[in-house]
Amino acid sequence: MVFLPPTTSTTSAVDVGLKRSHVDYYRHLSSEARSRLPNPIKSIWKAAQVKTGTINMGNGDPHHTLYPICEMNFVVPSIEEHDPVQSWRSGTGEQNIIASYKDDPCTLSLRTAFAYGAGAGLKEVRDALADLNDRIHSPPNHTVSLSLGNADALTKCFRLLGDPGDSFLCEEFTFSAMTNAALPLGIKWVPIRMDNNGLVPSDLERILSNWDEATQGKRPHVLYTIPCSQNPTGSTLSLERRQQIYQIAHDWDIIILEDDPYFFLQVRCNSMGTTRAIAEVLPRSFLSMDYDGRVMRLDSFSKIVAPGMRLGWVTSNSFFAEKLDMLTDSSSQHPHGMGQAFISELLGSSGWGVDGFMKWILSLCNEYQRRRDLFMDVFRQKVAISGFATAEGTTIWDTPTVPGGPTTNTADLMDELFRKLLNSGLVMMPASTFAIVDRTGTTGSHINDRVNFFRATFVGTDVTIRDGLTIFGRTLEEFFF
Repeated sequence: MVFLPPTTSTTSAVDVGLKRSHVDYYRHLSSEARSRLPNPIKSIWKAAQVKTGTINMGNGDPHHTLYPICEMNFVVPSIEEHDPVQSWRSGTGEQNIIASYKDDPCTLSLRTAFAYGAGAGLKEVRDALADLNDRIHSPPNHTVSLSLGNADALTKCFRLLGDPGDSFLCEEFTFSAMTNAALPLGIKWVPIRMDNNGLVPSDLERILSNWDEATQGKRPHVLYTIPCSQNPTGSTLSLERRQQIYQIAHDWDIIILEDDPYFFLQVRCNSMGTTRAIAEVLPRSFLSMDYDGRVMRLDSFSKIVAPGMRLGWVTSNSFFAEKLDMLTDSSSQHPHGMGQAFISELLGSSGWGVDGFMKWILSLCNEYQRRRDLFMDVFRQKVAISGFATAEGTTIWDTPTVPGGPTTNTADLMDELFRKLLNSGLVMMPASTFAIVDRTGTTGSHINDRVNFFRATFVGTDVTIRDGLTIFGRTLEEFFF
């Protein structure tokens, strides 16, 4: 269960042992992070926030009377509906208007939201997300910082923790848009074998135990993982595996980058319970067992509100949070005021509140489950019946079966099949897009023999699902005959 305080009798042995440990966080910093100085202007700005009524003539903010906006209204679904997602989609439900004002009372004044801020984001938003974290993960001694979504956060984490020549750990199939962001920093990736249940802890242990620093350089000290609905395989780590992985991270002093944009979509229950009740059926996060301070957890609103918001949050120990904020203060600056205003009102007392937000999440999960079930029904009718493919995971990981079993030309065959599907009017992502090739000589992995997969989404319309899988099934038969 995820909502477990460390003092309860159900706390694992892993948790108990880690409360006594001490981690040298400084040793994990990159040379860039160690040499970075605080933004002096932002330091003064933060000092000016301490005492109410301080006259600040040091910052270059345009005065709020010059903002060409005084009010923003957000029309959102009423959370009083029994199934708010279906009511919203059908247009039959009630709507609510939540508002942000410059001159009238609201959760986050536009005077504050649209002014210059600090890298961590505005306190009102961070407090709301810290409250959500506490209800779901109950993490001890962790700090929330805002990000421009998980891509922004991860790129900064790579810069925070990695030097040229460093090796980081990740799943052997993973979200390559993110792992590619580390390559220009001189970071090399070490892939960990996966099975149908995700990252294999014993392979992680094997890699670390057999690492030879004389020939391979510094032993990896960072693990990047997507533990829920792993992108692209769709696997979700069990509690047992998470505990094993965390114990290994503790033993070898590994920092865990927990990239979890799909976490809230794991709910599988029929009741519209409270946030605490919903937390009980969510997977237990690495953050929830992090009494060592070695987890940097990344959450995003991209899958549960809208991807174009480009707003998320990072939860970490205060040392890493401060270093991350220093990087943001001297690079992208704080997240945008409109997104912060919207989230603060949505989670505030005049909006959905945290319990209402979780009700929306649960309704969203039910809709995604309906689409997933439709996908699988059509898949069985149009694709699986031929015997040329199976489906696994929650992000559908289609497996075309190459006659004769895995061969060294698997990658070539899959590339040919991809082009044939494209010519037939269908795009699915080939596994080679996500495959991490071991360039360190550590794993002895020939991953190109295991790229007989496609990633397909079930979040499109019903028509998209039916038409796309019909093309897929027909093209597979043409390809193998």
